[in-house]
Amino acid sequence: MKQSIHLLLLVIIISSQIITAQEVKSEFPPYTQIVTKHTELKYIISKNVDDTFYVYIRLPKHYSETEKRYPVLYLLDGDIAFNMATSIVRYLQYGKFVPDIITVGIGYGTMLSDHELNFRDRDYTPTKFPGREISGGAYRYLQFIKNELIPFIDSTYRTDSTDRTLNGYSLGGLFTLYSMLKEPDLFNKYIVGSPFIYRNLEDLLNLEDSLYESEGKLSGNLYITVGENESLEKYQDPISRFVKRLQGREYKNLNIYFETFENGQHLICPSEAMSYGLVYVFGKQTE
Repeated sequence: MKQSIHLLLLVIIISSQIITAQEVKSEFPPYTQIVTKHTELKYIISKNVDDTFYVYIRLPKHYSETEKRYPVLYLLDGDIAFNMATSIVRYLQYGKFVPDIITVGIGYGTMLSDHELNFRDRDYTPTKFPGREISGGAYRYLQFIKNELIPFIDSTYRTDSTDRTLNGYSLGGLFTLYSMLKEPDLFNKYIVGSPFIYRNLEDLLNLEDSLYESEGKLSGNLYITVGENESLEKYQDPISRFVKRLQGREYKNLNIYFETFENGQHLICPSEAMSYGLVYVFGKQTE
């Protein structure tokens, strides 16, 4: 009898806890509302790449209350970089380090780099990579950004078409530098974290040489980083050589800041590169 009473009491206690938990939970908005506030997801079918891209868009908090036009931050590896970027931007805005901006992440629908749906090897590399069957499609991807994505963003949202930032890390950093040299008027700000230019250094230097000989000018703000503990052969030396080439040209309207992160390793520094990069390219200085 006592056991039956104890069991009944236990059931009542557990039931009341479940009811209480449900009541408390019901006071909060659905999870999806928390995640998607001021955020939109679009699917863009690219004729240039012959693929569909996930495009994540974060609008400024007071976007609907003004007629203002906003700078746009474009993110490569958008599936993983988008949420990080929107959080970083909010922190920096609290400190008045960056203005209100529209954030656009370009993704594949998965943040797993080795997933069958993720084609960063295909899209971020200017030439074929040894051992990477699907690679070397950077030109087509750049045409997608130039002729399909940016026109869509500019026609759909109130953007400042003279103020675009491109952010890329690792292979994304390679593509960002490629974009800067191949289409120098497309963006005016570049945040490049630990670019994997080891295999394409000569290609980038040749592009820069052609640009210098034909145009003689390159403009914008370039923030580029490497980690102190990253490979000398694959990261530190190639990046340093590329930066020295640009600095040696003394482009009149190109501002370059090259930073080495103390104790930095390759997958530790994406958030640091983005944070300090945004502060630099938007012309604010930390105290």
